[in-house]
Amino acid sequence: MSGEERRHPAAFPLDDRAIYDAYVAGRQSAALTVGVRVGLFDKLDQTPLDVQTIADEFDFSLRGARSLLVALEAMGVVTCEEGLYGLSPEAAAYAVHGRSGSLVSLIELEMDHFLSPVALLEALKKDSSTAYGDADPWEEHERDPEAAARFTAAMHSVSERPAAGFAEVAPLEGIERLLDVGGGSGALCLASASAHPDLSCTVWDLQVVCDLAEKYADEAGLSEQVRTLAGDMWNEPFPDGHDAVLLSQILHDWSHEQGGVLLDKAFACLPSGGRVLIHEKIVDEEGGPLANALVNLDMLVWTKGQQYTAAELKGLLVAAGFEGVQCEPTAGYWSVVWASKP
Repeated sequence: MSGEERRHPAAFPLDDRAIYDAYVAGRQSAALTVGVRVGLFDKLDQTPLDVQTIADEFDFSLRGARSLLVALEAMGVVTCEEGLYGLSPEAAAYAVHGRSGSLVSLIELEMDHFLSPVALLEALKKDSSTAYGDADPWEEHERDPEAAARFTAAMHSVSERPAAGFAEVAPLEGIERLLDVGGGSGALCLASASAHPDLSCTVWDLQVVCDLAEKYADEAGLSEQVRTLAGDMWNEPFPDGHDAVLLSQILHDWSHEQGGVLLDKAFACLPSGGRVLIHEKIVDEEGGPLANALVNLDMLVWTKGQQYTAAELKGLLVAAGFEGVQCEPTAGYWSVVWASKP
């Protein structure tokens, strides 16, 4: 074919690939999740394997193994050299069980809570969480410790790398006591305490979650710096005695009005000069980046919230009485927004 490669028939001159690529993208999540769940990436992390060995090892059909591996290779998750499949550096870092910073617990949550078109349509109509049917997610976690453990592990998984970025960028110098509201596994506290040995952190969450956070702190050897306190951020005032309040992936769970209530509570519990820090995946004024915009759909299914722009967070902070609002990117798609109490 001479000249520019032909891509469009005369009858349909507008390129369809943007729409088709969006349609087919969900297959990537399915392929990645299956690879994590069966332990394919764990095995390839040990040694490269050929397609027949992979089929035998995981009880796949040969055709099935080929189809999965072709997709994963095109996705950049696996590599293939002389017929042997191995892991890309990124997959080795983030798709292998037991590795610090691994995303496997987050990915595995897709097996039970995949955002299917049916689930999304239901959530769009109900405008309330549908992840556990009609049950409130937080009440379900109190009732079912195993569900709480899976969810907390998923949040810890997605938080470890951003937590390290937060600890490097957030203005923690001069802060002695940090209150992590709804702190989950304590990932942000663990990274911050490791980077700032004089910092004392309190993870404030439901008792079932505090029990899990204590295990994470013990495993990290930081139980002296990172402690827990059981409580309810909606039915209790925020505990005082801290000079900074952290809200990491909290405000996006709730409406703007409810977020304002939480920031009012943060303002009330802080001394003059105290600082509030918000850690979120922020969307820009144009609605991007795409990965952060798509989290709005997760929020629709799981929570009552949405993703925020930096301007929206600034408006809430100023309305609560804070001043000197600043925003800095930390790691990947994440940013930290902070302000001080006059």
